[in-house]
Amino acid sequence: MNAQAEHVEHVIVLMLENRSFDHVLGFLDHPDPGYEGAAGALCPADPAARRSELVPATPDATAALGTDPGHAHEAVLKQIYGNTPGLPRMRGFIQSYADTLGRPGRNGPLARFWRRLTGRPAPIPARATDIMRCLPESETPVLSTLAKEFAVLTGWFASVPGETWPNRNFAHAATSGGTVDIEPRFYGERTIFEQLSGAGHRWAVYHDGIAQVWAFWKLWADTRDNFHGMRDLLEHIENDALPAYSFVEPDHGYGLGPGNSQHPANNLTSAASFVGGEALIARIYNALVTNPAVFAKTLFLITYDEHGGFFDHVPARQGLSPLAPAENGFDFRLSGVRVPAVAISPLIPKGTIDTTFYEHASIPKMVRNRFAPELPPLTARDRDANDPLAALRLLSHPRTDYRRVPLPSSTATSEPPETLNDFEASLLRLAGAVKNRLEQPLTTESAAHPEFRPDPALAKAARDRRITPATGDAVKTVLSHFD
Repeated sequence: MNAQAEHVEHVIVLMLENRSFDHVLGFLDHPDPGYEGAAGALCPADPAARRSELVPATPDATAALGTDPGHAHEAVLKQIYGNTPGLPRMRGFIQSYADTLGRPGRNGPLARFWRRLTGRPAPIPARATDIMRCLPESETPVLSTLAKEFAVLTGWFASVPGETWPNRNFAHAATSGGTVDIEPRFYGERTIFEQLSGAGHRWAVYHDGIAQVWAFWKLWADTRDNFHGMRDLLEHIENDALPAYSFVEPDHGYGLGPGNSQHPANNLTSAASFVGGEALIARIYNALVTNPAVFAKTLFLITYDEHGGFFDHVPARQGLSPLAPAENGFDFRLSGVRVPAVAISPLIPKGTIDTTFYEHASIPKMVRNRFAPELPPLTARDRDANDPLAALRLLSHPRTDYRRVPLPSSTATSEPPETLNDFEASLLRLAGAVKNRLEQPLTTESAAHPEFRPDPALAKAARDRRITPATGDAVKTVLSHFD
């Protein structure tokens, strides 16, 4: 353990949604000339063609994209391998997005009729090569500023070449429970939260809305005291009442609005959710800056669950510690695609670039190393993962040259999407199962092995991909249990 890491008494992790490193930070104007961005990176339009057009990464994207890129396991493998199975050359992104654009969906006749009927805006037109467009700093003023003021971690990868649930599970349990795509169910794997409780350390999950971490039912089955709203996080920072470990889930939207998770499917007609995510980062950071005594002993880590189908030029990592294979035979030796990661603390020298390889299992590794080093790893993955607090160079005394960042604002509409995306639908099913578990009488069997049985109204909304006022009320009922 880095000796200076002993000064860190609080770790806050914010995990946003579905953006690759190159897409968000590939054109960061970092003062260090050694910063490796995405300038000059190329991807073939057709990886199977001998003389395919090579499309460059360009810094001209907006945060709104008319069609959500594919990011299920099969699509991600295509993006990583292209036409060279077993060799991660990162040449299949354009072809994968072309496949997604070729499917019927939001621009079909039924969707167009619904938009005319409701007056909703149409999605922004998309082309396959849009997947190569990266965000300029003007689209990411908060994260870009913090990446240059503190540490940008250029080697952070999703743990699984797949969707949100398995990658978020890795951040808590160093395993996905054998899944590579979204599988809404209750997970019984042991988490870093339970390890902290057993060692006598406090932890908290801060969320405004349905939290995917609810999938780990043991965390809330007996008490919901560790779950708080975002307003509580800001108050806990102000009053020096933070627990040892805080995990922040953004507002995922789930049909009641765009949320602030930055998920591409919540930014199809405007960038409201993306700007909301930037504002969320700014609110947490500014609260820390306003209380220097708390900031001096806090590490604030921002990362993303997975790349969301966006281009990244750095090859996915092979040779990771295997876990029990998924149903399709995947053995978890291959990482997902690289994602943005920024570490913020006045103990970190300005302009730090950390090229260490990390994956989401690095989160429980770091938290346990800092607060309960006597405990064993959860799995082979966090056993072998690198620990940011051990790898980063930390100062012996905290800096004082930091300042607040402006809170971004958006004039974009905050109207909810016309249909739920796959992730939002899975969250409704999760909320429905939590509702049933909390409201039904317990038996010995259900207390030990709760059945994942969603509330009928929420299950129907998930199937129909549309939320109604009654469904919204059901979600609010679930959330009231966690107030």
